[in-house]
Amino acid sequence: MEKLDLMKNFASTFVGDDFYLIIKSNDTSVLVHTIEIIQKTDKSCQIKDITIGDYFFRILAVDVDNRQAYILCNWSEQLLQNLLIQRLRAKEAGFNKITMAKESPDDSDNWVLMWGDISLNSSKEKLRKSSQLKYIY
Repeated sequence: MEKLDLMKNFASTFVGDDFYLIIKSNDTSVLVHTIEIIQKTDKSCQIKDITIGDYFFRILAVDVDNRQAYILCNWSEQLLQNLLIQRLRAKEAGFNKITMAKESPDDSDNWVLMWGDISLNSSKEKLRKSSQLKYIY
C-alpha cells in the first residue's frame, strides 16, 4: 500500500467510529480530535526532514481541560501499519482506545502503543511485582 493511501486509511480509521487515539508525553495526555493530511509544497514548511511533494499529518488534539493544540507528524509507514493492526486487535478485544507514549524524545517514530485495561502506572507496578512468585490453586 502506498504511504498516502495508508495515511488516508489511518485518518479515516482513527477519527470517529467510537475509537480513540491518545498521545501521551510526560504527564500530559491529549485526545486526537482531527487528522489532516497535508502535502509539503515549498521550503516554508515547518517539517524540514521531508521532501517537497511528500505528505504529513496535522493533528488537532485536545487535553482534559479542553485546550487544543496542533501537532505536525511525519510518521513512517511502519508506525501507521502498527497503529492500524493494534486498533484491530484492541477492537476485537472490546477496547476503544490506543495510547501512544513516546519512547525516545529524539526519534519521531519510536512509540510504545498500549491498549486495554492497563494504564501506565499499573503496568509499572506489575513490572515491579513480576519477580514475585505466583501460585495457582
